[in-house]
Amino acid sequence: MVRVRFIVVLLLCSVATPNVPASAQVAAPAEPFSATDELEPVLRSLFAAISLLSDYQAPETLPPVFQVPQPLIEAKICDDPCSVSAAYVPREGVFLAENLDPVDEPWDRSVLLHELVHSLQQGHPKFARLTGCERERAKEEEAYAIQNAYLAMIGAAQRAVFYDGEFECGGVESAHSP
Repeated sequence: MVRVRFIVVLLLCSVATPNVPASAQVAAPAEPFSATDELEPVLRSLFAAISLLSDYQAPETLPPVFQVPQPLIEAKICDDPCSVSAAYVPREGVFLAENLDPVDEPWDRSVLLHELVHSLQQGHPKFARLTGCERERAKEEEAYAIQNAYLAMIGAAQRAVFYDGEFECGGVESAHSP
């Protein structure tokens, strides 16, 4: 089912746009386009904030960040259509919906920060004693806590909400488990 949705998205991207000459149309890239260089100042400032708000240290090398259409993130992360607008995928990087503007929008910047926290959590020893769903739940709770501390630090009124029901760790692995 996911492959079908992915193919449909790609086909929709390649359909001619009305009133736009064919020479002006650009085909969707086969691979996500990295926005890491363009976002480098924002990424460095967010890692500095994470270091102030947690025990994580800013990495020397920035993780890849890709701004892509939201349906591509959904196809990568969800079994069914969902409303995910950002995700960290181990060994791939951060995927951010192209409608988010982390440069100019504080909320969108906090969403990127949340995913950067997940990149720092990957393989961190503090989660070694936990397994499966419990580990992923602890990571998610921590990412939300750091995101909300960041929002408070920059004076934003909005807060991110962790929905407890997303992680029911009573013997069944969560969709967020690796």
